[in-house]
Amino acid sequence: MNLERRFAYLICGLLSFSLIARADLLVAIFNANGRVLRYNEHTGQYLDTFVPNTNMMLNLPHGLAYGPDGNLYVASAGNDSVLRYDGTNGAFIDAFVTNSSGGLDYSVWVEFRGDSLYVGSQLKNEVLRYNATNGAFISALVSSNSNGGLNGPSGMTWGPDGHLYVVGRFGNHVMKYDGTNGTFIKTFVTNGVGGLLQPFGCHFGPDGNLYVVSGNNNKVARFDGTNGNYLGDFVTNGSGGLSFPVGLEFGPDGNFYVASLSSTRVVRYNGTNGAPLGDFVLPGNGLSSPNFMLFHTFAPPRIDSITRTNTNVILRWSGRSDTQLQFKTNLTEMNWQNVSNTLGRSSVTNVMSNNAAFYRLIRD
Repeated sequence: MNLERRFAYLICGLLSFSLIARADLLVAIFNANGRVLRYNEHTGQYLDTFVPNTNMMLNLPHGLAYGPDGNLYVASAGNDSVLRYDGTNGAFIDAFVTNSSGGLDYSVWVEFRGDSLYVGSQLKNEVLRYNATNGAFISALVSSNSNGGLNGPSGMTWGPDGHLYVVGRFGNHVMKYDGTNGTFIKTFVTNGVGGLLQPFGCHFGPDGNLYVVSGNNNKVARFDGTNGNYLGDFVTNGSGGLSFPVGLEFGPDGNFYVASLSSTRVVRYNGTNGAPLGDFVLPGNGLSSPNFMLFHTFAPPRIDSITRTNTNVILRWSGRSDTQLQFKTNLTEMNWQNVSNTLGRSSVTNVMSNNAAFYRLIRD
């Protein structure tokens, strides 16, 4: 087969195979020079510092959320704002909610819902509402004079019933509000029930129950999602080496992940029974004081360009440390073969005499 024809087959192969998109784990680093680190969802391998904070604007980052525009929004508690970053490469875009807009004081959790962005204002005991398109302040969904005694809002989530549940870090409680207008409904978990001591993150689980991190006693408590009754500790005190936990997430694999701030790691647990499965993310590569987390599905890496020089073909792609280039000589073969020395790289010059006709990228 002549080179022109083989090169045509090569291009066809490149366009025919794309990598399936997968979720990565983003972890906010709690310090004055805050960053957001990214990890492989399956192995916990460090991928990169997704938000390097080169302009030093990110200060004590907390909650993370992707907006309707596909960009990443980070609560910057140390300067009472919400910052926006490019959702693909982490480049800084702007301060979406500017310093103290609407009275914001120590921004903790961020969540998009409908046409609004909701932000917990921890030191004002409020949940504030902003325009999801331009960040303009709209109103207080939960105001300090009608919050039912909310003390130190930290994690918050809308439940299966459409209502808003807010953890009170300093009140050791969980409050329930009308999910549309913010009217106080009731104290869902009263002070100290289930042993809550300085609770932080919360999520409803696949079973419909509410899971709440209790920082001062190193555990995760579970509450009935309908009435708030204490169902026991899903993760018991110190299980898996947990020490001052903050953020929690159910992963795409069905397991349960908790950021252990004091022991500088992310610990993985069985998503059904809470049994420890070992450390998922270990110290290193800038990990310190992991705070809130988020699993997010990124678009798959794609081959960006193909050029030919004599008998060589040059391939370039947007590389990641967990991405590998593979080839086949024809599609009837059972197995793909690795192109040597391409793991974690972003280009290769491959000799066409190896009979490779189809290429693809894979990711661990």
